[in-house]
This record gives sequence, structure tokens and C-alpha cells, in this order.
Amino acid sequence: MGLLAHLRQLGRETRGAALVEFTLLAPVLISLMCGLAEFSLALRQYHIMEKGVRDAARYLAAVPAHPPCTGVVDPVGAPAWSSYVTQAKHLAIYGSLSGSTPLLRTWTNPATVTLSTDPPDCVANLRPLGGGLPRITVTATAPYVDLGMLSAVGVSPITLSVSHEELKVW
Repeated sequence: MGLLAHLRQLGRETRGAALVEFTLLAPVLISLMCGLAEFSLALRQYHIMEKGVRDAARYLAAVPAHPPCTGVVDPVGAPAWSSYVTQAKHLAIYGSLSGSTPLLRTWTNPATVTLSTDPPDCVANLRPLGGGLPRITVTATAPYVDLGMLSAVGVSPITLSVSHEELKVW
């Protein structure tokens, strides 16, 4: 039996074809599953940060104190605006006003949560429909710690950033 005949007979053979096909497709399928896991984890972390920042902005929008830019003097003995800002940062990171266990193990620094009011000098006259009301914007950043797939393919570290804006009501 010549080499050519042996190759023809081998080409007609179907035993083991599934194993060869699986061997060729397995790395692609495993890469897709790892990529899906990485994307899911990043989306989960983003969602947790977004919820925390939204809660902090809503909390600051509803507290009885006024931002310093409004020129409104709070009653004597009332907590200062800065104490509410600290509580809002804890609300964003820990999910509670006092703060204990962080919602994400990589997001523990309150300095990563920033607060701004727009316009910075606020306004003296309040207009209907929210015009002229100070906008409170809470922004946060945190590093994304991947499962290892992104660093294995050479993707540089990712920093997630979220922001939420609310009108200050009183």
C-alpha cells in the first residue's frame, strides 16, 4: 500500500473526528468564557459603584443643611454641610452612613469620592422648575481588579469612574 493510498484511507476515516474538532475549538470557547466572566465582574463592580454614588447624591440633595455656596445660614446647632458630605462618602463606599465593610474590596478610600455643586457660587434667587437650584454632583473612581484574563493578554489596569447628579431641594 502506497503513501497516497494510505492518505486516502485516512481521509475517509471518521473515528476521532469529534476529538480533533473539540481540540481545535476548546481554546476559543475557554477564551470566550473567561472574557464573559471578566466583563460580568467589571459590570458588577460598575453597578455597585453607580448605586453607591447615586445614593450619596440623593442623600446630599435631601439633607436639611445647605451647601456653603447658597448663602443660606443653617439653624444654630444643626449639623454642618461638611458632616453630611462625610456621611455621603461613607454611604457611597460602605452602603451605610457610619461605614464598616466596603461594598467592594478595592474601593475603600473616601478620597476617591468627590462632590461638587453647579454653579459653584449657587444662586440667590430660586426659579421654578429647578432653574437656578444647585446641582450636586458626586463622582467616584476605583481600580478594577481583573480575574487575570486582561493582564494575561496585556491589557493595562482599568479604572472605573461613575458620576451622578441631583438637584438640591429645600
